[in-house]
Amino acid sequence: MSLSRSTERITLALGLALASMTCGGEESGPSTSGTTTTTTTTTTTETEPEPTGEIPYDTLSEYGFFEGNMAELQPRAGVVPYDVLSPLWADHAEKGRFIVLPEGERIELREVEDWEFPLGTIIIKTFFFSLDQRAPEGPARIVETRLLILGEDGWVPHTYLWNDEQTEAKRHVAGGRVDIAYVDEQGVAGQTQYVVPNTNQCKSCHQRDENVVLLGLITPQLNHDVGTPEGTRNQLEFFAEQGLFAGDLPPPASLPAFADPKGNEPLDDRARAYLHANCSHCHRPGGAGGPSGLVLLEWERTPLQNGICKISVAAGAGTGGHTYDIEPGHPENSIMIFRMSSTNPEIKMPELTNRMPDQAGIALTSAWIAAMDPPGCGVMP
Repeated sequence: MSLSRSTERITLALGLALASMTCGGEESGPSTSGTTTTTTTTTTTETEPEPTGEIPYDTLSEYGFFEGNMAELQPRAGVVPYDVLSPLWADHAEKGRFIVLPEGERIELREVEDWEFPLGTIIIKTFFFSLDQRAPEGPARIVETRLLILGEDGWVPHTYLWNDEQTEAKRHVAGGRVDIAYVDEQGVAGQTQYVVPNTNQCKSCHQRDENVVLLGLITPQLNHDVGTPEGTRNQLEFFAEQGLFAGDLPPPASLPAFADPKGNEPLDDRARAYLHANCSHCHRPGGAGGPSGLVLLEWERTPLQNGICKISVAAGAGTGGHTYDIEPGHPENSIMIFRMSSTNPEIKMPELTNRMPDQAGIALTSAWIAAMDPPGCGVMP
């Protein structure tokens, strides 16, 4: 893979051109002070890459993304945080997300998806666990940082696995496993083994029609209010003011926006936003789940394509003895809920490295199906 010269110069862009942005909540970065949990990292026996001194670097610190204590994820100028309305479930892991553009370069905004980024762009996503989920801004354990770097041949994924001391992250092609102990939102102690995907597994979600694509960086995911140093602002407007976009930004009210799955918007909109974030990377034309005929893009509202009274054609044992992907009024009879609830690797959906079903997502999707009227599939839509 030959990266462009603009990518090779990426560290020069970090202190130039774009102002640093500080978002509230999870995007402020985790606090690692007071962390006492013990974690064990186990990687596979594959040979890890030798240090090269060139991008992709062997260690995360070589990029110079963060200032001070790297584990605080405090971005340098030019490393721009962003937040999405409907995040992907990752076994309770939270995420810090950032964009880095080469000096003087801009993004070509699109109304919905497929934004055009300049060569050399780096997308950063760091996964961390709040040790007490009742206090998400408290101590945390950072597990991995994933980079997508745009080179001449497209987006290339790279994974960096953090050490137990939380001082450095090293590039790992083979992935790994990390034992995490935490307290959940109900105050109950829990444990999980978080699976860090290998490089090829990244493509299982990010690949469409043989090309690696971005998922969360689309207009309806980013068109919402965030905290900034100047107060609460629309995120797209703030990006425009910082010079991220080429050309003028249309009024955000005229652009599509997802509902917050945990918000107060209509149930139908919230469930569709959740399914888009967690399922549509596969279940869309060109995605790995495209041949199933099930399309879970938020803006696809054709009942049969959404799975409503659709007889499964590819689930096999994953049907659980049920007939329809979605049976209106009956989540207990719907293949979708059966597979979302499963921990069997041959059955569970999404087909990710997650080990725990998303109970909140299952409850939301079940409520959506239960509210569908008329119930049953006696009359096809």
